[in-house]
Amino acid sequence: MCALGAALFLSAALPAARVAQARPLAASDIVFDTRPASDMLATWPKVGTGTIEAPRRLSASERRAAVKLSQTPAYRALRAFIAAENRCRLTDEEFARIVTHPDSTLCGLSLQPAYADRDSIRALVAEIQSRGDSLAIRIAAEVGRYLPSAADWSPVRFWFVVSSRWSFDALTLSAEQAGADGPIVLINLTEVIGYGASSRERLDTLAHVMAHEAFHSALRQREPVLEGWAKYPLNARYPMGYIARIMADEGVAHWIDWQARPGADSIFTARPGAKETRAFDTLAKACDRIRNRDGDPVGRMEVLQGASNGPLWSKYGSISGMFAAYRIESRLGLDSLRAAVTGGPSEFLQMYGRVAAADTLLKGVPAVLSGGR
Repeated sequence: MCALGAALFLSAALPAARVAQARPLAASDIVFDTRPASDMLATWPKVGTGTIEAPRRLSASERRAAVKLSQTPAYRALRAFIAAENRCRLTDEEFARIVTHPDSTLCGLSLQPAYADRDSIRALVAEIQSRGDSLAIRIAAEVGRYLPSAADWSPVRFWFVVSSRWSFDALTLSAEQAGADGPIVLINLTEVIGYGASSRERLDTLAHVMAHEAFHSALRQREPVLEGWAKYPLNARYPMGYIARIMADEGVAHWIDWQARPGADSIFTARPGAKETRAFDTLAKACDRIRNRDGDPVGRMEVLQGASNGPLWSKYGSISGMFAAYRIESRLGLDSLRAAVTGGPSEFLQMYGRVAAADTLLKGVPAVLSGGR
């Protein structure tokens, strides 16, 4: 057989290589890990009295267990977040002491509220474990429809931890921040206890928050291949680009979060309500103040940070972006909003601009935001 004939024979005999097909985000891409919270709770007795027991001598094995907990990926990530937020770094031994003596406080970390609510947190962990499959299906469906399909989704990972109250409820850390191979979502169950009166109520509310964070985590995966996001890095070096990014990124995440919450029909209305009007008015004033180079630089930075930080309805970038996302989907359809996400902040703002131009009741966005600087 000639060389060409042999090659044709072999190519016909071997099965064709499978090419992965692009697909939406799926429930199998959503991964929950409740072990960090469970391991913390395992170091505390099941008392349910809500009190801190009298100090006692700890065994060597108890101390080793606490130190080992401090070294797990989830609590290393939590400690890195605390270090960045509070400018105070906890050693393994210091973190272990807070675990074994929850009435102590170091670097702003206090586990006393969690210790008092430890039985409620245990019940919440059990609720998450029992409803995990349905929760993953729900999150993937709510988030996946706003993202471009991909053939190489990495897991969207949730680490459930026990931390201070009034610090954070959920946040997405980059791979670098988390010391992991991809973005990680941290869920602070100490804060989630305040979501309702029962584990079921708490998880029902948490599901909205988790969908919000899952959007961030999944989008971070796709950004390297989405050209429209390249000139909008997640930093404040270019203030107008930062605000534009917040409007698209946080705006869509907030829309996913809030569209199905109780009372949403009174927030997302045909005529702009007070919250929507206020958000766009504050957005315009903030852009003017930030562009004023003669003003106080510290004050300008505080205004810039207010785009995504602070009380919910005062976050002018996130909230104006949420209403922009709502208007795009309600006027142009889901496919258009997904195209805006795929195209990046510039496409998102331009698409909303077209919607606002066609309706005199809607507020536009400052033209300076479209330049990415």
